[in-house]
This record gives sequence, C-alpha cells and structure tokens, in this order.
Amino acid sequence: MHRRIARRLNRSVETIRYTIKRHDQEHPESAVFPGSDGKLRPESCVRIYQHYQQGESVESIARRYRRSKASIYRVILSQRFEVISQLPLDNIPNALFSRKSAEKVVFQPYPENPDAGKRVRRPAGLPAYLASLYEVPLLTREQEVWLFRKFNYLKHKAAELRDQLKPERPNARLMDQIESLYGEIVELKNRIVRANLRLVVSIAKRRVTTSDSFFDLVSDGNMSLMRAVEKFDYARGNKFSTYASWAIMKNYARTIPDEHKRRDRFRAADMEMLQAAPDDRTDETQRKLAESDRLHQVEKFLDRLEPREQTIIIRRYGLDHEREPQTLKEVGSALGVTKERVRQIESKALEKLREAAETEAILPELG
Repeated sequence: MHRRIARRLNRSVETIRYTIKRHDQEHPESAVFPGSDGKLRPESCVRIYQHYQQGESVESIARRYRRSKASIYRVILSQRFEVISQLPLDNIPNALFSRKSAEKVVFQPYPENPDAGKRVRRPAGLPAYLASLYEVPLLTREQEVWLFRKFNYLKHKAAELRDQLKPERPNARLMDQIESLYGEIVELKNRIVRANLRLVVSIAKRRVTTSDSFFDLVSDGNMSLMRAVEKFDYARGNKFSTYASWAIMKNYARTIPDEHKRRDRFRAADMEMLQAAPDDRTDETQRKLAESDRLHQVEKFLDRLEPREQTIIIRRYGLDHEREPQTLKEVGSALGVTKERVRQIESKALEKLREAAETEAILPELG
C-alpha cells in the first residue's frame, strides 16, 4: 500500500510511511493502520477519558480509537490518577483524626436545629433567587462542629488513601474510594456555604455604594466565604459566622472603591484573634472554656471603641450570635438616631478597628 500511494502521489515510500505513521499516532480514532502499536498522544488520552466520563462504554471507545479494551482501561486509570493527584485535599489537622475512635465521633448523627421551622424575615428589595437564601436555616454551633469535623476528616482520609497510589500502576479500587470521599467533601462544603450565603448578602447590602455593583460584591463575598470554609478550624471554639464575617469585611475593605485609602490595612491580627487557641479542645468543658476565651479576646478588641460604636458594630455584623445582622434603619431605630448617623459612626468605628489592629499594643494580645 505504501508503494502504491507513493507512486500515485509521486513521493518516496519513506515519506508516505512516515506521514501515515504520524497520522495514526495523532488521530488513532481514524488510523489508516489501526493495528499499529504507536503510543497515544496526551491529547488523545484526555479525549478518551472525557468520552468515558460522558458515559461512553469502553468497548465503544476501543472501537473508536482502534485499540484493545485493555489499552483503553490503562488510559482511563492513568487519567483518573492525574485528576485525583490534583484534588485539593489540604485539611486542618486535628488529633482526633488519628485516633481509633475517630469514625465513631465523626459519623455520629447530625444535630437537629430547634429553629429549623421558624420563618425568617427577608430583607426588602432582594431578587427572588437571593431572597430564597433566607429559606436555608442558619447552622447551630453543634451543626457547624459536625460539618467542619467531617469535612476535614474526609479530606484527611482521602489524602491518606491518595498517598498509597502508585503512578505506574494506580489501583482502581483505591481511586473509587477517593472519588467517593471527594464527592462527600464537596457536598459538605456546599452545605456550609449555602447556610452562610445570606451572611454575604447582608454584609454586601450594607457596603454597596453608587459606584459598586451589588452583585459583584455578592460574588466577591461568596469567594471570601468559600476560602474561609477551607481555613476555618472548628476545634478552636469559634463560631464560623463570626470568622467568615471578618474575612468578608476584610476583603471588602481592600476592594470597595471608596475605601481605597484603607487598602491592605487589615492584617492577619483580626483573623489570628479569632483562630488562636490551644489545641485538643475535645470535651465539652474544654470547648466552653475555649469559647469563653475567644469571646473575651473579641471583647478586648471591641473595647477600643466607644460604647455606642461597640453597639453599632455588634448589631450591624451580628457578632453577638443572638440576632441577624441589622440594617442601618433597624440599628438607628434601636438607638434613636438616623440611619445616616449610624453609617457615620460605623465608618468611624471600622477605621478605629483597622488602626488598632496595626498597633504594637494590640498585636501581642491578639497573637
């Protein structure tokens, strides 16, 4: 055949042989000589895995690429390994995870929320799909602990299994387990995020200006929220909503146009304050002591403010955990002042907090 084609095209036999071989390597699904043992190109391997993920059978893929089923299975295993090796499985370490009793603790029943059936007042003026966020009940502290503990434990477990994989011969059963665990990890993260999306909306609604897009602020806040989920250490006795509020506010301080002069003035001090605590808070008494210690640190931080400023910051950002974050109008009504006056006091108080976080007098107390 090579000679016939060479004569017809007036080319040398070697040129035709090389051209066909290269074509078969680059396009195995339409190979001239499908029996060729040429190595599949990386792009073809990726496409084979995509076909498999889309539900095409191995038999069909083998026919398409003119390969044996065994070779297609090897390609699929190799591609699965590449994907699994890139999964984000970094977790917040906890001494519990290496104990024999870990799974008994992690997989205990999900705590009930006594307020799950209560109706929550939706802020006026929100689009329907944002207003629907208020149908998702807020998490109790016990539910937060349950979700974050399982979230990090499953990442820890999946990372251990991944370490057992051998690149040259990845084990399909191990990869099945890792993929199953990762599916649960994603679902747990989504549950945490969904339960806290209204927090983003509440803060974004208060920070929007005429030059800002409200939906851009919500989008930025959602990204801050998702990053906070990855970094939050449930064992240190803090409530996630408080930690996430600081993370979102910190991000807005850098990105809102009318606050450019404050850019990069938030430091890690406020986040360290909310995270710093001794490890191994395993029993209820220790957890309550940790919570009390964290609340004391928050109070010391807010003590830099005047009483009215403290009240406004606590009410506006829901830092007392007893109520939803309040609007300017709601805070103004409670304090007997206009909402514009509340805005002015809030702005001044936030500036004080940012400045306080940079002083040497406060940093040792926060570390």
